[in-house]
Amino acid sequence: MLIKQSDYHRIYKVINSLLINENAGPAVASMCFSTFGAFILEHHYKLKAKPKGGLAAYNLDGKRILFADHREDGYVSGAGENFHCWIEADGWALDFMAPAFCDNASDLQLPSRMFQRPLSSMAPSINDLTKSGDFFYQSEPDAMSRRFADWRKNPMIGDLATVATNWFRKSPKQMQSSIAARDQYGNSKTIPLTGNALLGAW
Repeated sequence: MLIKQSDYHRIYKVINSLLINENAGPAVASMCFSTFGAFILEHHYKLKAKPKGGLAAYNLDGKRILFADHREDGYVSGAGENFHCWIEADGWALDFMAPAFCDNASDLQLPSRMFQRPLSSMAPSINDLTKSGDFFYQSEPDAMSRRFADWRKNPMIGDLATVATNWFRKSPKQMQSSIAARDQYGNSKTIPLTGNALLGAW
């Protein structure tokens, strides 16, 4: 493993808590989990962590999950609206959104688990997801750079990434159970640290 499961859980919870406070939808959440997660990994672990985006496919407990658009030629693409984001760092793939998959699609009924796998274990194609934990990514750099360029123009994004990085602490250090933040109108509010309990790893 690149990072301990306890630290993975903390990173997920920090980002999840901020996103709940912002009422973020799944597409924005995916971008935040990858961008903020990479920021935390670089700051606290000195890893070269890169957010990636495009087509993502998983076999989780026998359920096939596909983030992609179907094209007219019968193929699928991760360059459209149904994209997903993950992180690549030191030969590992991390998806800090994985514990929240069941929150975004209640019909999935998946347990909340860590997703942290060596990139070398990635399936050779989208058709080779034979066992639980198998995954396949196809990065779409051009589409993601366009999407991220517009998204990053929002000054709030950088602020939230900084808040996430400052809130996170490696275990066994104590983490604050909540933080105080101001909304766009200057009103102070408390953001509690919240997230699903982890039931192991994929």
